[in-house]
Amino acid sequence: MYTPRSGSSKGKYTPFSTGRVSRIGGTASSQTRRSGAGIFGGTAAASRRSPFPGTRSPAFGNRSFLQTSVIAETAQYTVENYGSSVPVLITEALAMADRSASMSVRINPSGWACVVCGRRLFVWRYKHTFAKATFCKELALPPSELSHKAELVCLIPASPDSQTVSVMAASPEGIIRYWPSIASEGAYAESSADLNGEECFSLTQFEPYGCILATTTNQLLLLSLAESSTQNAVSCHPLKPSQGVLARVSSLFFGSQRPQSSSTLQRVLSAGQEDDQGVLYVLQEDILQKWLVAEPGSEKVVFEVQLGNMIKKGFARQLSCSSLDSLRVWMLDLQIISESILLLVAATDSSRPSPILHYALVLIPLVSASGGGPDQISSFKMMSLTAAYQVSEEESLLDYRLLVASPSGTACHVYSRKIVICCSGVTENSCCFDNVDFSQPGNSILGAGNCEGTTLFFSTNYGLVTVTATQAEPSVLQDVSLAEQSLRLDQSSILGSPAPPPQDISSLGEDKTKGLKAAFLHACRQNLSQAEAIVEELFPSSAPSSLETGSSIDATVAKLSQEVIDDFPASDPRWAESIPQDSASTTTSLILLHQLEDKMKAHDHLLSFLKNVGIWDRLHSVIIRESPLLTHLLLCEHAEKLAAAMALRSHHTMFPNLVDGAISKVLQKRGQTHTPAGLTPQDVFYREVSGIHEIIENLVEQEKDILSTELTPSDIVSMIKNINTILQGMLKEAWHLRQSRALIYQSDSGPASNPTIQYIPWTASAGPKGIRSLLVQQHRITLEQGIPNSEDVQSRGALYQQVMELTDLILEGYVTQLESVGLSSGKDSVEYEELEQKYHQERHALIMPLLEQGQYERAASLAEKYCDFGILVSLCEVTSNEERLQRYMNQFATKGFSDFVFKYYMDKGKRGKLLSQRFTQHAELSEFLQAHDHLSWLHYVQVKDYSKAQETLKRLSAKETLSLAKKKTLLSLSKLTALACEEVPEAELEDINSELDVILNQELLPKELVEKMELYNNEGDLPVIDPEQLIWLYISEKNTEANEFDFKKALDLLQYVPKDDDPKIDLLRLSIWSKAILKDDWSADRGTGVDPLEHYENTVFFRIARLILESGADLEYYLPDVDALLASDELQPLQGNANFQFIVRAGYEQMERIVG
Repeated sequence: MYTPRSGSSKGKYTPFSTGRVSRIGGTASSQTRRSGAGIFGGTAAASRRSPFPGTRSPAFGNRSFLQTSVIAETAQYTVENYGSSVPVLITEALAMADRSASMSVRINPSGWACVVCGRRLFVWRYKHTFAKATFCKELALPPSELSHKAELVCLIPASPDSQTVSVMAASPEGIIRYWPSIASEGAYAESSADLNGEECFSLTQFEPYGCILATTTNQLLLLSLAESSTQNAVSCHPLKPSQGVLARVSSLFFGSQRPQSSSTLQRVLSAGQEDDQGVLYVLQEDILQKWLVAEPGSEKVVFEVQLGNMIKKGFARQLSCSSLDSLRVWMLDLQIISESILLLVAATDSSRPSPILHYALVLIPLVSASGGGPDQISSFKMMSLTAAYQVSEEESLLDYRLLVASPSGTACHVYSRKIVICCSGVTENSCCFDNVDFSQPGNSILGAGNCEGTTLFFSTNYGLVTVTATQAEPSVLQDVSLAEQSLRLDQSSILGSPAPPPQDISSLGEDKTKGLKAAFLHACRQNLSQAEAIVEELFPSSAPSSLETGSSIDATVAKLSQEVIDDFPASDPRWAESIPQDSASTTTSLILLHQLEDKMKAHDHLLSFLKNVGIWDRLHSVIIRESPLLTHLLLCEHAEKLAAAMALRSHHTMFPNLVDGAISKVLQKRGQTHTPAGLTPQDVFYREVSGIHEIIENLVEQEKDILSTELTPSDIVSMIKNINTILQGMLKEAWHLRQSRALIYQSDSGPASNPTIQYIPWTASAGPKGIRSLLVQQHRITLEQGIPNSEDVQSRGALYQQVMELTDLILEGYVTQLESVGLSSGKDSVEYEELEQKYHQERHALIMPLLEQGQYERAASLAEKYCDFGILVSLCEVTSNEERLQRYMNQFATKGFSDFVFKYYMDKGKRGKLLSQRFTQHAELSEFLQAHDHLSWLHYVQVKDYSKAQETLKRLSAKETLSLAKKKTLLSLSKLTALACEEVPEAELEDINSELDVILNQELLPKELVEKMELYNNEGDLPVIDPEQLIWLYISEKNTEANEFDFKKALDLLQYVPKDDDPKIDLLRLSIWSKAILKDDWSADRGTGVDPLEHYENTVFFRIARLILESGADLEYYLPDVDALLASDELQPLQGNANFQFIVRAGYEQMERIVG
């Protein structure tokens, strides 16, 4: 906010000197100003330093509260220092630099700036913070034979008002360095852009996609963090114009596209987003291009327009030039202002003997009447700036740049290293130009930028300065605003009432809130010692810090903070009868929005006060919403509600009926049905900022009431859109303040330094009437009633965007709460698991409608941010986008995305996709498939790891018990992969062959026996039977047709019975032979004169023996001991048969003779 100055000509402090610079009175004539005479004047008065040192202003963190350093002023413009003092490290580097050294500055709107001095890069925070010292860091730029410049450095803050910043810098040759955090100057990633010898021109921030590196010959590269890297490596993607049919159509409308290297680049400008794609304007010579870029490979040129002829015709009319051929024009710079292109151009008529270079500002609407690219000039303003044109001086003559404070404004600045030309009304019929000279000895402008709607310049003599228009004679409302600014808090009621003198401190008694308020007053009046004395009396430092919720100090601070945000506007006479007798006021404004702004400033003062007097680190917690809340976070919540209230007030003017209706509902529920005389419900509602959240519930209720009536589809859509706009505006502002001031509201020591108290932001409060529940309701209303009633693509797109933003707000609250519960209770606690499960369910339910309704990019954006892998995989499946899936695998490599994809394919039965993963995913797939042997062997075969494939197949075959055919297949494949190994594992092959032999014996079971035993399963397949069971099947009584071959198979199977069970093998052998003997009748009469052995040689017993002998097998292994056989329990019926005993023993003897 603008800070008025007194009429004193007393010198002001400048951060580049130890004294003060005298302010020049506003006596210069208009003619002097317009002729370019320096307002610094170059006089002794301007350069003389005062012997009195400058005083230090309290750093409350807002520029309007700080004593500014006026360097010079006229009736038209004032030059003042801006922001924090330039760090000594930078001033010394600039002072000691060689005259030939290249020095330049880049100013980022986020409050960060950088200075390039040779290879040294200084990054500092120029925007005021609560820190006692200005943050500054020196970094080393890549080596280069050419001069470094600040245009090749990008400062990338974590958020718009972030206290941390990343840095990306490029050398002129294309060596890229990226510092994720400037806190560690040695921790950077370095890569090289393949520029084929081209020189870098500029590096443009192009969030959220990365940065745009441009060369002097118009080659564009998108720099982004490599998705597959864990080391913050920078990837470079060349941007190429679209080809094919669309390119040919573009050529028909806008002319043929020129090769990238055929023209000289002038400007690369990032201009927000359009259709979820980044917008990029490129000015190359007289060609203007508009690019849309979403991700590498998706870039396209929307239009390419040649501006040269249009500009020439404009100059020809202004200069009364008869021939366009004699005009030479240059496009110097480009900005976007009021939805138009603002060009800084120059031209000279070469047909004249002494050519003069003329400058102009040209305004061209972004969209033509036909809906295409820019095709006509809407405004052509000649500047008073002229110069004699000489080819040798062309570089310096064309070294002018364009700067706008706000794209929605009407003013701009044209500047070079020695002059700033202030241009007002460039979008209006009348345009005024005023010069500010920076050509004093040793002075020059090293860079420019803007911050919070203010244009900033960095001067070598004065540091960071702003050139602002001097206020005209104020109106009544302006008078009020100026009074508010000049009176400040020390003239308001809360701080304007007399502070108690030292001797009256004890009279404050037990009312500690009044005492703390008095101390606050003294601190704001720079009487810090008195403030500290009061605080010591109220809360002695010798007393131990309380670790209990709701202690005296916490309750007092919480109460004072709430009083500040709920304060009565004492200067408003309408409140005179309503203000309590002991009330105090933090605002002197009559305008609601200004009252809220004043309260925010007062709250900032309070925060600084608490830190300065040592209370901050002694705070613990208070009870809020029936739960403990850290007192620091309560104060942050109060500031958030102020931000939300200001956002609501801004939207109030746009949607008065909706907001007024909701305010009436709020006041009715509060019981405030009677509004004091002269006041409006708005006054009453906005006064009590602590209850600002109540309007959200009533907005949703009012919306439901209206929707229950008969409305046209367009009215339904309009109302839902407006409600969404209000809610999102409030909650976004609160969220932004919370994020940007996170460090400010932390405590590095004291009872709250290691918080174990859970934190649920008020914007994510649970319960039926909690903000979270209300946002979910609004999300559902938008989907169910808003989108179905939208009748055009534009309205539908706006509603989908609001659905996306509502989802973002809801999920952001969940994430914050989950982080808090994880810290306080642990991630393995039941509470955390339940909340996480609810979060996952809510996340899926909120994002899925976007995916189902074809809003793929919006769904992807949310799913990427909140790691909803299910949505991401479904999205890639629906769109058949394998490239995107691979990108996600790299992007979320450390978060288990690959395993999620593999499991997804497993669950969906898409095993072909699972096994067709790219080489880069083979390691993750191998690890995942360790628990899935039935697929892992296929993967091992694919990657030619046959050893692991063989082991896996063998392991699978060992587990297979239900299907003999499957087991045989697995063993056969295992054998095949074993044979494919470089070194064939002989032992493994033997084991496999043995198991295949067992399977063969099972396959040879008589079909009648299998059917009789009902061995077939439901699929008509045999189960796997172990060797012992097979033996019993072969020799069982149910195998009525068993012959010598069946018993021989049973004997062969003995070798596959586990060797560690020898007694069982012997018993099985006895059983086999016993069963074989019992197959024949040994009591039959053989007749007289018949050889016993010949008579029984055809028994199964002897036929088995003959088979063994004929096969050449070891008969001793197959035959049991004869005595053991004859004594077998199974042969007990034959033990008294002497003839049987004789035949068996004789047969054994005969076989021994044959073997012997």
